[in-house]
Amino acid sequence: MITYDLNKVKDYQKLYRAIGALGETKRDTNLDSVWFVSTSSTPVQASEHIRSATDSDDTHFICRIRSGERAGWMNKDVGDWINSHE
Repeated sequence: MITYDLNKVKDYQKLYRAIGALGETKRDTNLDSVWFVSTSSTPVQASEHIRSATDSDDTHFICRIRSGERAGWMNKDVGDWINSHE
């Protein structure tokens, strides 16, 4: 999972391309700054990759979502996608 906040310069397309390059992605339209990504990259590798597409005043957080260690309420297709990419 990747969550981010772009601050002064907001080049969303550059960030979206960088996220997409990590692997298969899914977004919930109700979670504006959250992407779910199926990738072979570690969180550290993904973070380094995202840093190359953002500015020094931007922030992000990346973590793995593990089976049985999550809960939430979201669009069904997103939950189904997460379950299918465990």
